[in-house]
Amino acid sequence: MNHQKKSAYLPLIFLVVIVSVFIQAIQPQDLKKKRRVDIENADLYTYDTAIVANAQRLIGNVRFRHNDALMYCDSAYSYSDSNRFEAFGNVHIIQGDTLNLYGDKMTYIGDLRLARFLHNVKMVDKSITLTTEALDFDMNTNIGYYNTGGKIVDTANVLTSMIGRYYSNEDLLFFKDSVVLTNKDFVLRADTLKYNSKTERAFIVGPTTITGTDKDGVLYSENGWYDTKQNVAELYKASKITNKSQVLEADTLFYDRASGNGRGKHRVTLTDTTNKVVIKGKIGVYNENTKIAFVTDSAMFIQYGKKDTMYMHADTLQTKPDTADVNRKDDKYFMAYRKVRFHKPDLQGQCDSLGYRMKDSTLLMFYDPVLWSERNQMTAEKIQYTAKNPDPGIARLDNSAFIVMVEDSVKFNQISGKNIIGQIFENKLRIADVNGNAQTLYYLKDKNKYSGMNRMLSSKIRLHLTENKIDSIRFYPKPEGKVIPIKELQTEDIQLDGFRWRESEKPVNQYDLYPIDEKRKKNAGSSKIPALVKKLVL
Repeated sequence: MNHQKKSAYLPLIFLVVIVSVFIQAIQPQDLKKKRRVDIENADLYTYDTAIVANAQRLIGNVRFRHNDALMYCDSAYSYSDSNRFEAFGNVHIIQGDTLNLYGDKMTYIGDLRLARFLHNVKMVDKSITLTTEALDFDMNTNIGYYNTGGKIVDTANVLTSMIGRYYSNEDLLFFKDSVVLTNKDFVLRADTLKYNSKTERAFIVGPTTITGTDKDGVLYSENGWYDTKQNVAELYKASKITNKSQVLEADTLFYDRASGNGRGKHRVTLTDTTNKVVIKGKIGVYNENTKIAFVTDSAMFIQYGKKDTMYMHADTLQTKPDTADVNRKDDKYFMAYRKVRFHKPDLQGQCDSLGYRMKDSTLLMFYDPVLWSERNQMTAEKIQYTAKNPDPGIARLDNSAFIVMVEDSVKFNQISGKNIIGQIFENKLRIADVNGNAQTLYYLKDKNKYSGMNRMLSSKIRLHLTENKIDSIRFYPKPEGKVIPIKELQTEDIQLDGFRWRESEKPVNQYDLYPIDEKRKKNAGSSKIPALVKKLVL
């Protein structure tokens, strides 16, 4: 009977042995490491339970060893029953080839391989030096952390924060609360930041500003990275570059401090606070040294005024400083290229290239330009229009100049010549000076009925108009021409050479500036004045 019981227990004993061997085999290597903290040296060993119970006091040239770490101090209490010790005075830990830890006091827990330093703490590892008043360092994972304020110095940067973690194996630092990174070229401020001490790259993970030490530009972002060695950045969230008068914003921003180039992609907005201008598009480039900016792909120029707003679209928009007056450094010159169309309540136009001098509101239009003001249409090879306050605004039409004034839906008064200078009061053409092959065609009325048409030709003509109707006309020298009774008018009589009525091309609002209908409203954006420029306009 006893023999049968013993036989029954044998498989169970064998199973327990197998499981025990298996568990030992799969235990982490760290658990296999030597756990005991060894005392290698001390000048004096004492034991006094009246002072500290269950502790051996070590004095003078104290040295401990635990696994691959050597620990030095002036004096210590060693607690053999709990495998820990407290070290005092000139505490120093050496682990591996690069890590050194210093402090005035340390508690070391051997079973956890955790060192807790207090007062005048310094950690030196590879290229970095960390100083703080309190530091916990996990010797298993080589992770150090502080929460009472710390300072990190490497070859190029100084970083401070209230909370920090150092991952020695990954050369990575994590900072939290009042983070400041100081470099010879800039100062970075954030609430949260990651930093790679090997690549010297800062990873932005929350609201962050980067201010140049020798430039007035400021970078802001909530996600991205900044390479402090190369001084380049890639920013992904709520990102913008701000200087004295320009703000560049985009979904994604690339920045190179050496060249001064900032490049934006997707929902790009360039704001000129001095000139009350916003330029939008999908791709933008701004150089903080030259102050030159480009925006392209669905590009829109918006200039906000107290009474109205001007919208302009082109394939590419550019702004640069206007250097004509050295005393007005904030003046800008704006250029638009390819498929230019603009709209404001009292003025509309289109051309293939355009220049806009902001200081005096002068438009220069090239390559098939058309300008509409109220019921007037102006065309030429080149048009220059200057809006003035007070009136008059001046329109200069050079080469093949032509003005069409609407009489009714089928009748048009017309002026043509080599060059025309028009004076515009309250958005209406009042005076026109025509030079070179000057011709006029205008309808005559008798008792509110059309009686005929007057066609005249001279070298020079000056016209005075009211509500698009000619009040008076002077010819230099004596003109050639004729009056044609209304009943005798033929098709060829009612148009001067070069006549084209192009009202169908006229933009009717800001959404009508884009060539593709479904994109117009989306790309034109809101007519609401942005907060950034609102306070400068109103």
